[in-house]
Amino acid sequence: MRRVFLSDVHLSPREPERTARLVRFLEREAPRTAELYILGDLFDYWIGPRHLDLPDYREALDALRRAVAGGMAGYFLLGNRDFYMRRRFAAETGLRIVPGRTEHRLETGGRRVYLCHGDYMEGRRGLGFAIQRAIRSRPVEAVFTRLPVAWQEWGARFYRGHSGRRTRQPKAGPAHLGPHGLYEPALLAEFARGTDLIVCGHVHRAGEWRLDAAGPDKVLYTLGDWSDGEGYLEEEDGQWRLCGGAARSV
Repeated sequence: MRRVFLSDVHLSPREPERTARLVRFLEREAPRTAELYILGDLFDYWIGPRHLDLPDYREALDALRRAVAGGMAGYFLLGNRDFYMRRRFAAETGLRIVPGRTEHRLETGGRRVYLCHGDYMEGRRGLGFAIQRAIRSRPVEAVFTRLPVAWQEWGARFYRGHSGRRTRQPKAGPAHLGPHGLYEPALLAEFARGTDLIVCGHVHRAGEWRLDAAGPDKVLYTLGDWSDGEGYLEEEDGQWRLCGGAARSV
């Protein structure tokens, strides 16, 4: 059984090559993939269910639907750019929003795996982080998704710019930073729960990491973005491999 994990495609109507890249990837990989996990930020921004009626991502959405119709199971975890995903998105694409929405656990080959987008692994605190979490809450979603589309697009683009700035800046003191600026205490706490592998995106750089304090058998995989080419992680029969693009192993 083959699983594929990807993140941070950041599809945008301003960059049609990203869409073409994803369509080619799905056409090639879906027939030999049992499960696809998208760990957030598939889209550069997402305004909610009404985005399904806009032309921005139609080609990519159609390709996902064809891949699922062909027998591949697809799973979606919310990112920090695309988080107003619910039943209509799942119905029109065939992707399943994982029960935890922002995190998911599975077991394969006798190893326990934790999946997340990665933005909550940054150790953020303070007012800015509280506001960011509030934006993703159900009450705010209920209000935002009823606004005029033009207002929604303006709000999503403003949030996209704010989110991009936060992604490029360190979120904690150097003593607490792990690979690519992730918050090492959060990673260690997840490993302490019995997790063997953590897979996350958000940092936009692929890598395989072993933290000394976690133990030699604990592995963190970070996924790369799709700015220059496709990048993904595959697991088949208990074997894990980063594919497509530069990766770092430590």
